[in-house]
Amino acid sequence: MKKVLLFLAIAMFMIVPMSFAKTAITERDLGDVTAQEGVTINFDCFTVGAISIAVQSWGDSDGCSTCGGFTASGWVGASVTMSSDFVTLSGNLTIDVGTSGTRTALIVGLPTLNLQGSMTQVVKLASNPQLTTNTGVLGTSFMSGLSVSPSGYLIIYAH
Repeated sequence: MKKVLLFLAIAMFMIVPMSFAKTAITERDLGDVTAQEGVTINFDCFTVGAISIAVQSWGDSDGCSTCGGFTASGWVGASVTMSSDFVTLSGNLTIDVGTSGTRTALIVGLPTLNLQGSMTQVVKLASNPQLTTNTGVLGTSFMSGLSVSPSGYLIIYAH
């Protein structure tokens, strides 16, 4: 019985190293292995939405004393409405850390910012900056076809 137990103990110790067998990998296999740390934030489904500015005005609070009676304050301005797709973000915002030479920095890869769609401005004249008193509409300004797509990196480092 002692011989059987001794044989079983030896067999157990022989099996354990075999279960952790390692296989050598080639240089080609090792070249295919990559590792990356950092954060990626995806903006492919992100739209800012409709943008509106209730009042944007420019004026003169004391009027024009030499203009034939137009001595009270006067303002010109507009209310602005942009289409719901005027500002969109797409692509990835990445946050990572890297070193170049002796400088280590936080690198933020910016997503693509798109300004496109249309913008309408109702241009008014009024006697107050809110464009609500003695209001006269001069016309409507419309803009479309604007397309701006900046991209790049924001690099932050200590000095």
